[in-house]
Amino acid sequence: MHALKLAVLACAVFACSDPQSGQAVAAADATTEVDAFGATPLDAKAPDSLATGDAATDAALDLGQADAEQDTAVDDATATQSDAKGGFNYACKPLSVEACVTACGSAGKRTCLKDWGPCVPPLEWCGNCADDDCNGLVNEGCPANPKCAPPGKTCPTALITIAEGGKVGTGTVLHLSADGSFAPDGKKVEKWAWTVAAPAGSTAKLQPDSSAKAPTLTVDVAGTWQLTLLVWDDKGVQSCATAIATVQVEPFPPVVAGNGCADGNREGFLDTAQWPQIAACSGAWDQPGLTPDSVKPTCGNQGGDDGAKADGKGCSSADLCATGWHVCKGWQEVAQKSPTGCAGATPGDAKPKSLLFAIRQPSANGSVCGAWGDGFNDVFGCGNLGTALGPDKNCGPLDRVIASTKANSCGFNEAEPNLGPWQCLGSGKSDLNEGANVTKMACQGQSCSYDGVALGPSDKGGVLCCAGL
Repeated sequence: MHALKLAVLACAVFACSDPQSGQAVAAADATTEVDAFGATPLDAKAPDSLATGDAATDAALDLGQADAEQDTAVDDATATQSDAKGGFNYACKPLSVEACVTACGSAGKRTCLKDWGPCVPPLEWCGNCADDDCNGLVNEGCPANPKCAPPGKTCPTALITIAEGGKVGTGTVLHLSADGSFAPDGKKVEKWAWTVAAPAGSTAKLQPDSSAKAPTLTVDVAGTWQLTLLVWDDKGVQSCATAIATVQVEPFPPVVAGNGCADGNREGFLDTAQWPQIAACSGAWDQPGLTPDSVKPTCGNQGGDDGAKADGKGCSSADLCATGWHVCKGWQEVAQKSPTGCAGATPGDAKPKSLLFAIRQPSANGSVCGAWGDGFNDVFGCGNLGTALGPDKNCGPLDRVIASTKANSCGFNEAEPNLGPWQCLGSGKSDLNEGANVTKMACQGQSCSYDGVALGPSDKGGVLCCAGL
């Protein structure tokens, strides 16, 4: 594969806003779970007389003291944008695209996930004497234009070379090089400084470090990555501009696009071409549990809201996924298999607080995502139903959690009866084991209602299914 050379003459780096987050808290003791934001307990549930099932009334309750989750009030008070139609609480509307100014001054585009992604430059245009595509060259591939004289420089120029090119799969080791960088008047480039802007969930680091002339980088999650480089010459003069390279990382290994849901119909991540390895599947199950390894299909993968077992009777959470797929294991797998993180899991026309697609994610306490063996506390996933997850929760791209401080409760008003079918019933310290106890067995016979719509056990979401066994 031909090497990709990218040199950028930057005017200014476009700043993106930081994601909204709550404050980290520690567990008070081994038996009591604190709320994800260290405030009012998540199970300060509205009395039945206050749970009206009307969206407008319940939204008002959310902002008071009667709602099941304090975080909703925090979200509504502090989010920079809340999409009333989709119920999102992000700095921008997920998957929306807007114009932006690239580092070299051209008109680019950026895409929102949880926050705005990098500004991607346009293709080179031959009708001017500008570096439109931000690769350090003017009118490459265009007919010669004598008016486009190279500008004189007294500072070095940074150039990025990526041996693997600009589009790779997850797990690829990128071989980066600043070898093409140069300084005028016989000076030499002797210092390098790299930075990496990676999608949510990445733990990748430059090797051996960010000051190497030719470091390597293993791209561990799908999405858009941006690399930048500054250089200095032997006189200590810094490069006039920051070189920027964008790499698109796709899920790997590639798979033939499949539906992924046991009933053959996706409710989120709808485009199988864009999301071939992950699907959001609605449905019900009455066999407890989601996180433990012991959870296996129990009704022959006949679950799902359009399946033969739409009521969930005799089914486990694993039965919502098609044969050859599984409930996604940990936020790392979601990051690896969705190039957009959670963005796209909830369709843009979904009603507020209507969908949670859960995964197998261990946690010990405080709605902090942990490692296997840490416990089965809380239910994590993607959607617009549940507590918003900030970056302090170590959950990568995941954006929602339901969690309780009270036994036999999932802790989120609109998720549980009589407003939804999610239940977290169990003996002992069930408030620390929602991931082991959770079912979607309530609301049989459309016995629940929210915003004037009757709800059954298959409503209000289900699970995220990932390709592979």
